[in-house]
Amino acid sequence: MLTRRQYEAIFGAPAGITVPSTRAGVPVPAVPPEDFVPEPAVGEVDVWLPEWQVDADGFDVAVGERIRWSLVEMDQRWVDRPLTEPRSVSLQLDFTAEDRDDADQLTWHDVTGTVTRIDQVSARYVSSRDPAEGGARMPEAGGAQQHSVSSLWDRRPHHGAITSWIVRVQT
Repeated sequence: MLTRRQYEAIFGAPAGITVPSTRAGVPVPAVPPEDFVPEPAVGEVDVWLPEWQVDADGFDVAVGERIRWSLVEMDQRWVDRPLTEPRSVSLQLDFTAEDRDDADQLTWHDVTGTVTRIDQVSARYVSSRDPAEGGARMPEAGGAQQHSVSSLWDRRPHHGAITSWIVRVQT
């Protein structure tokens, strides 16, 4: 399996991925408004997937797929910061959690089910004014957009950068 970067290096950007052009005279696709996100149904759970990990591992998942994931708890404050509408996302798929110094202290949740929805989360990055964050570039507070997609490779026009994915799983 090729990672997303390897695929793009060989074939160019996949057809479903929209990358705004920085070249003069090349039109930039219009960014649609954020999609409505219905509340999870009984037995559904939302899972956070950080884009940098998805990209680095060439990971893909699509609506309708059966999954079996070992998940760790998600920092709800991190979820709340960029989103315009509150959304409870208590778990995350973290490909590097086992390598962390505190891995033995993490609470693991094994989830098996079917993917029922995937939301691409995009945000603009701004320099933080919080001294505790040392001026690091952070997603703009309340400025993220969520767009429903059929898979992690089915990208929609967006502003800023894709920061993560929220995958809804029917357990």
